Formats: sequence, structure tokens, C-alpha cells
Amino acid sequence: MRKIPFLIFAFILFLALAIQAAPSCSYCGKTIDGRYVKFEDGSIYCIDCIQTKIKCSFCNKPSKSTITIDDKPICRQCLTRLEHCSFCDKPLVGKYESFPDLKLNICLKCSQAVSRCDFCGKPDNKLIRADKRRICRSCYNQSDFCHTCRTPIEGEYLWFDGDESKKYCQRCVNHYTKCASCGAPSGGNSQRLEDHRVLCQDCYRAGYFDPGQIGLIKRKILAFLDSYFGMNLKHKIRYSLQGQDFIKNKSDAIGGDLNGLFYRENDKFEIYVLYGLREKDLYQVISHEIAHAWASENCRANLTLEEAEGFAQWVAYYSLIQFGYSNFGETLVDGDNVYARGLRMMLEIEKNGGHKAIFRSLAK
Repeated sequence: MRKIPFLIFAFILFLALAIQAAPSCSYCGKTIDGRYVKFEDGSIYCIDCIQTKIKCSFCNKPSKSTITIDDKPICRQCLTRLEHCSFCDKPLVGKYESFPDLKLNICLKCSQAVSRCDFCGKPDNKLIRADKRRICRSCYNQSDFCHTCRTPIEGEYLWFDGDESKKYCQRCVNHYTKCASCGAPSGGNSQRLEDHRVLCQDCYRAGYFDPGQIGLIKRKILAFLDSYFGMNLKHKIRYSLQGQDFIKNKSDAIGGDLNGLFYRENDKFEIYVLYGLREKDLYQVISHEIAHAWASENCRANLTLEEAEGFAQWVAYYSLIQFGYSNFGETLVDGDNVYARGLRMMLEIEKNGGHKAIFRSLAK
């Protein structure tokens, strides 16, 4: 009689173990009797649910709650793991564009619709308009800007008059008239003077148009030439600001654009300076013409053109250095015109014998 309770207990234990051993389907919850599919996360599904229920396109599990995106059912769990489009915020299903450096992911639909930076080609819905082009903030912050049109420069740029701080795009160089002072594109706000020269806004604002303004510059140059080179003028010189046509008519058909001219008629000495020049131009022009005036008193009459212009340019070169325009002075050395060739010749003479050697080579 004692064996019966034991048998009953053993049978109950066997049933419990058998029930515990039989897996349940994660979808329908029924105990699975037969084949099933087990996934890496441990979830188990009966064959009937695998074959008949809607499955997630990503994890391939049957799901009671899916969202259809681009005709693909996605379970809620996979949905939370998907990357989202940086523009429309929809989950990214299938192919999409990725820009890891910008932390951008973009669906193909937005890829077609969102504007792109005209410089780097990357999509951005907050592009900055620059002229007819659109530019992202990153490219904008890294760009050089054209001094004339104020738009970012794409590709190569140019600078003029030895001033690398002002950059110009090729489009403005091709489109605008060249400034008569600095040679850069004059821009849409240029000024046309009475003698038909065109000045950019910068050069126009910096230009000297009042004859009284050149007095201080003239006196500083004369004092420098006296103290540094011992160059004293016996004649009194009359200075005046004139237009381009006037100076050309007085120049006896000297070719090219003239910014200044020393004119002597017997004992009458005059220096004509082009109005509208900048301060550094005035230091160069006035010292150059004063050198011609001094040469007319002290140098032999048979100077070659390169000797005459080279000496005057040599004096201007040192004047520019003295008054803080050494970079501009260095530009006088470059080129293949008579002024540059003559200056290089004078610098070579000076290199071998000092500046006194130059005065000896030109003396009467």
C-alpha cells in the first residue's frame, strides 16, 4: 500500500519534467510538439507560425506588430536599431547615402530632393546663398572670399599689387575693368575719373585728389634723400596734381601710362603727379621724379634710358623701404621693362661698391 503514493508522485514529476522540456512558441504561446526554429537570441517559433505569419524583413522572426516601410515589414525591436534619415527622420531601409564625417545618413528620396553644396557636393537643407551658388556652412567657414564680389572662391584665385590679403576670383578678373591703381578688378562700385581712369572703391577712397595733400609727403622724401644719400636740389620745384592727358601731352610722347613726370624748361623745374594716387604710389612717384630732377643737375647728359630710369627707380625703391612700403618696393625689381631692368642694374652696382658707386657711375 505504501508504493501507490510514491508512484503517483513519480508520475506527477514525470509530467512536470515533460511539460518543462517541451518549448513554447514565442509567437502563439503554444507548446511545441515537433519541429521548431530557434534564433540566436533564444526565441523559439513553431513551424506553423514560421510559415504563415508576417515576418520582419530584418530579423526574419514572425511578429504581431510590424510597420511597413518601402513595402518591407519591420518589427518594433528592429525598428529601434535602424539608422534614421538625417532629413526626413524615417528609418533607413535598403540602400542609402552615408557621410560619416558629417554624421549624416540620407535616404534615396531625400538624396534626390535635398539641395547640395556647390563646393563639396554634400546634402544640406541650410545652405548659404552666395551669388548664384549655394554653399554649406563648413565650406563657407573654410573658404577664401573674392574681394570684389564677396563670394567664396572655388578653385584658383589671384592677387594684385603684391597684396596677398585681397584675393580675387577668376570670374571677376575676366568681367570687370582693371583698376588703374592696383590692377585688380574694379568691381561694380568702381569710380570713373575725369581723365577716364577707373578706380576700385579701395583705391578711390585711398586716393589723393587735393594738391595740398602731397606737401607733407614731398617734404619727408626730400629730408630722407638729403640725410641718407646727401642729395640736395639747387632748384626749387613746383609740384602739381594733374590728369593723365595733361601728363602725356607734357611727356613728349613717352609711351605707357605715366603716374608722374619731371619737366624742365631752362631753370624752371616742375613735377606733375597724377591725381587720385594712393599714398604708397605717391612715395614711389614723387621720389622717382625728384631723382630725375637731381640727375638733371648732377649727372652726365648722355645717360642711357636704363641708367636714367634705373637710378630714379633705385631712389624710389629706398624711399618705399624707408616709409614702410618695403613689400611694394620689392615689386619694382620684377619685370622686363626699362624701369625694372635699370633698377636691377643699379642694385648690382650698389652690391659691388655701395651707393656711392652708383653716384660715381652717373656723375658728370
